[in-house]
Formats: sequence, structure tokens, C-alpha cells
Amino acid sequence: MRPASLLRTTTFRLALSYLGIFTVSAVALLALVSWSTTMFIEWQVQETVEAEATGLYEVYRDRGLVGLADIISQRTRQDIDGRATYALRAGDGHVVVGNLRAWPGEVGSLLGWVRFNLQPAVEGGASVEVMAHAYELADGHRLLVGRSLADANRVKSAINRALGWGLALTIQLGVVGGYFTSRHLLQRVEEMSRIARRIFGGDTSQRMTLSGSDDEFDQLAESFNEMMDELERLLEGIRTVSDNIAHDLRTPLNRIRSRIDLVLLGPNDGETYRRTLEETMADADNLLATFNAILTISQAESSGRLERFEPVDPGQLASDVFELYEPLAEEKSLTMSCEVASGLCLRGDRHLLFQAVVNLVDNAVKYTPAGGRISLTVVPAADGGVTLTVADTGPGVPEEARESVLDRFVRLDSTRSTPGNGLGLSLVQAVARLHGAKLTLGDNAPGLAVRLDFPPVPAEG
Repeated sequence: MRPASLLRTTTFRLALSYLGIFTVSAVALLALVSWSTTMFIEWQVQETVEAEATGLYEVYRDRGLVGLADIISQRTRQDIDGRATYALRAGDGHVVVGNLRAWPGEVGSLLGWVRFNLQPAVEGGASVEVMAHAYELADGHRLLVGRSLADANRVKSAINRALGWGLALTIQLGVVGGYFTSRHLLQRVEEMSRIARRIFGGDTSQRMTLSGSDDEFDQLAESFNEMMDELERLLEGIRTVSDNIAHDLRTPLNRIRSRIDLVLLGPNDGETYRRTLEETMADADNLLATFNAILTISQAESSGRLERFEPVDPGQLASDVFELYEPLAEEKSLTMSCEVASGLCLRGDRHLLFQAVVNLVDNAVKYTPAGGRISLTVVPAADGGVTLTVADTGPGVPEEARESVLDRFVRLDSTRSTPGNGLGLSLVQAVARLHGAKLTLGDNAPGLAVRLDFPPVPAEG
């Protein structure tokens, strides 16, 4: 896993983006803190200077210039650390008393608040910034009272250094954190890619591993695994369908070929030709029925059929199927009944719904022995939908086989000697899915009860 690959990942670029936003925010915040701290210290300096100047002015007012000079001289001697600045300038411009050798050139004739740099007493030392207040006195004298800003500058420098180190550390941690985060995520992506490549290579049993953190990668892996389970089921179904359809088509085709061979080798008998053609046509009809069933299932599985949905009366639909199969049931000595509720409605494809009900009733008639009963009922469901049930007293379907018989070409007769192609219930299942209905195979004790639960018809807005 090369670092260059990690640096190109979306995760790393996203981490850098958030790092940039955080850095700008931190700079703005720390700059505000630095400015606020500096302003607060300078405000305190101003307060101190104003308090000292007020005291000196009161001395000047009570004792005059001599008393002011004495108190300035006294305070100068007491200012051991050199933070205070005092200067009393005579009218001729020279400093009478104070701790300044000369009147600062930056101050000149200015009055009020001023800033100037105080040169060091020792050669090679650093200059000190001073905030001072200049006052006009009598006879051209001027008073300068100030305080050093060295403490404020040291605090500001310390904050700026902390800002610089903090930003450097933040950027370093952000880059390193983004690198390792991207590396961790890229490892999971690479693992998913390896599994996907194995699946593409033909090993469809491979599945994505879950970390157990239930994060978005686990959710993606779960969705992928569910998709692969469904895909594997479909592939297995395709293999099963291919085997079954090959078997079902090979048998009638072999019969047709053998029958033609016998006719060609036998005497020229018109009656034999006619019987052979009739038998061949019957086998061809069975083949066509199989392909028509496959096409109907494909149509039922296509969402394009939704455009053909229309209001359908399920009671009338069941009655039509009942009228179609009642004569056949009587021929087999079966008792067939139909019970439908009036006023019911569902939206769907009438042709496909009719075919689905026909398949259910046809299976019931085909597998129910003589003397049995078949019932067809259509009743309203508790949720406002429609429930259609076809029940018989035939052999039924074992519980363990009720899921598999819904697949294409699956028949309980493993020898496949009985008539049929194993597509009847597959078509019913496809029609049920298209209409959002639930197909249930149950026990009729004895026999099979097939129930279709259709959802309520949505109200038209």
C-alpha cells in the first residue's frame, strides 16, 4: 500500500479540507485572543498612567514645580525595574528631572497619549516601547508620564509563539491522522476489492467480512452480501432451469424425431401419416405451451406491465374461471364451488391475473382425485385488500417443498412423467410480485390451499 495511493484517496483529501477549515478557525480564534489580551494589558497600562499622572498633577497644584520635581525624583529612585517613565521638561527643552536623558523626539510637541521607543541604556540592548501621556504645564513646562509595554509585548509574543506551535502541531497531527485514517479505510476498501475480484473470477461463495462496528462499510458489506445471496440464488435457479428445460424439451423432441423415423422407414400408409402428424402436433403444442408460459412469466416480471394496470373486479374474474373449469371438474367427478364477495376491486393486469387464477384451478383439477372438492373464494381482507383462495383435497405439497415449487420447472414428480412443465406456480408467483400480493401455500387438511393476499387499492388523489 503506497503512500501516494493514500494521498489520492477521498478520505485523505477530505481530512485535509477539514484541517484547513479548522486551521483558519484556530488562527482567527487565537488572533482574537491575542488582540484581546494585548488590548486588556494596554488598557491596564493606561489606567496606571492616568492614576500616576493624576497624583503628580495634584502635587503640582499644591506644591508647584519644585514639589513636582521632588516627587518625580523620588518615584524615579523607587522604580527599580524601570517600568515607569517620568520626565519634566523646562521651557527651553531640556529635561529638569526624570529617568529620561532627553525629551523623546517622537513626542516632540505632542500632547495626550503617545507611543515611543526608549533606547537602551546599555549598548546592544533592545529598545523598549513606552505608552505615555504628555501634559502641558505653566511657563512652557511639560510633564511626561508613561509605562513600559515590555510585559504586554512579552505576553503577545508568547501568545504568537503558542499560536505558531499550536498551528504547526495541528497541521502535523491532521496530516498524520488523515494519513492513518485513509490507510485504515483504504485497507477495508482493498479487502472489499479483493473479495469482489474473487467473485468476478467465479467464486460466488465469497462474502464481504463485517468489522462489527455497524458503520457505513458494514452496512455496505451487508447490502453487498444480500445482493450476492440473491444473485447466487438466481444463478442456481438458472442452472436448475437450464437442466429442467433441457430435459423437458429433449423428451418431446426425441419422440417427434423417433416418430418421424418410424414413418419414413415404414410403409406408405396415409392413416399412419395422419396419426403421426397428430401426435407430432400435440407434442409441438406442449412445446409452444412451455415457451408461452416462459414468455408470460417474463412479462409478469417486467415493470412495464404496470402501465396496463386497470380496475379489476376479482369476483368476476373468479366467476369466469369457475365457469371455464366447472365442466372439466364434473368430468373428473369433482365437486367445485365458487364463493365471491361483491363490490371488491383491485388494480392490475386483467390478463395476467386471469392466467394466474387459471393456473391455480388447473393444478387443483389436475391433481385432485375423483370425488374430491375444489373451492374458489374471493373475500375482503382485514386491511382493506382482497384475499383470493383456491383450495382442494388433493395430495397437497409437503411443507418442506412449498418454497421450491415456486421456482421454474420444479415439479414434485422427480421422474417428470406426469403432464406439465413446472411453470404454473412460477407464473402465479411472478404475477403476485407484480401486483404486490403475497402468495401463501398452506395445508387444507387434506390437500393444498393457495392464498393470494392483494393490497388495498390506493385512493386516487
